[in-house]
Formats: sequence, structure tokens, C-alpha cells
Amino acid sequence: MATEHTEDIGTVTSVQGRNITVEICKSGGCKTCSMHGICGSNNTPIILHFETGDDYKIGDQVIVSVSSGVRILSSLIVFILPLIALLGFFLLGRNFTSELGAIIIGFTGMLAAFIAIRLIDRKIAKHINFQLEGKYEN
Repeated sequence: MATEHTEDIGTVTSVQGRNITVEICKSGGCKTCSMHGICGSNNTPIILHFETGDDYKIGDQVIVSVSSGVRILSSLIVFILPLIALLGFFLLGRNFTSELGAIIIGFTGMLAAFIAIRLIDRKIAKHINFQLEGKYEN
């Protein structure tokens, strides 16, 4: 069974022998996401490093792909985990304190989820497998 990939267009920013650096502006790939305005990371480019035997020069546009499953999982973690934490901590807090206390506990749980997401992102980001598909031809 073939794995679907999502493709982005990146620009070669550095060439050092067989190694190239590619910058992908997130807003290009995120335009198809209905949450692209909320994410807040549209302006932060992704910097990737590839080893290749092909001939690239600075300014070349290239196609970079990543598994669609990775993007879906990332979206679920970023958008669903904080909501689950908010609701779960609220319900837990409701058993032990007043409604105002439960609301505070709920938002504290959501904040903890955001911190956990940040830590998870730093660990998992190193293991996401981006693939250089080749030069982009208009």
C-alpha cells in the first residue's frame, strides 16, 4: 500500500559539495489547511538539510515531501490535546473544588498540554523524514 505524501516547494539557500540547505516557507504548504491563520507559525520557515548527488545551486526551487500521516498526527496533537487537557482537568477539578477552581485547574491543564507539545515537538521533529523529490519546474 502506497503512502500519500504532501509536497511543498522550497528554495535552496546553501550548497556545500553534496550537501544543500533548503528553506520552506510554511505559508506555502499551510494555505490548504483551514487552521493556517490560527497556527501562528506561518512566518517561520522550515530549514532542512539534504545530501544529494544532483547538481543544485542557490536559488533553485525544489520539491520536498513528507508523509501526509505526519501532518495529520501533528494537527491532532496541536489542536486536540489542549482541548482534551482543558476538559479533563476541568472535570477532575470539579470533583475537588468549586466551579471557579475547576475552571482554573482546567486552564492550568491546557497550559501544561501546550508545554508538553513544545517538548514533544523538539523530540519528534528530529525524526520526521522529509524527502527531496527533485527540482521544481514551473
